Amino acid sequence: MVIRIRPARPQDRDALGALKLRASLAWGEHVEALRALPEARQVPAGHLPAAVVAELDGAIVGFATVLPRGAGEAELEDLFVDPGSWRRGIGARLVAEAERRAAALGARSLHVIAHERAQAFYECCGFRVVGTAMTTLAPAPEMRKDLTR
Repeated sequence: MVIRIRPARPQDRDALGALKLRASLAWGEHVEALRALPEARQVPAGHLPAAVVAELDGAIVGFATVLPRGAGEAELEDLFVDPGSWRRGIGARLVAEAERRAAALGARSLHVIAHERAQAFYECCGFRVVGTAMTTLAPAPEMRKDLTR
């Protein structure tokens, strides 16, 4: 199994949107609300330059987007892995790349609003809960990882 991380390309946009929706629906929660939300199946074109794609044997199996947040901080805006590829280390590889990209932006910390089911994953990656954020669908843990050592 060879996981390749590469920059996202404009032609990936539809595939990334479809992957985002599949991953969001995989838990079986808020299904109708997610299907009704355009942003649940779209990756803004302006985010593509800040996105990286994970490929497994040439197929897109995940992606992450890191955006500057200001004041030495960056936001892990998206991290989605295709449900059929969960628990293969793809998410951890994407987090590591997100950290590298955040540091390259000059960020000292990386923030994420995590689905509550993903909280343990992010904690294993070194994030800690710093609060709660209200999303369109439900409250979610706001998490941060300090990048300075």
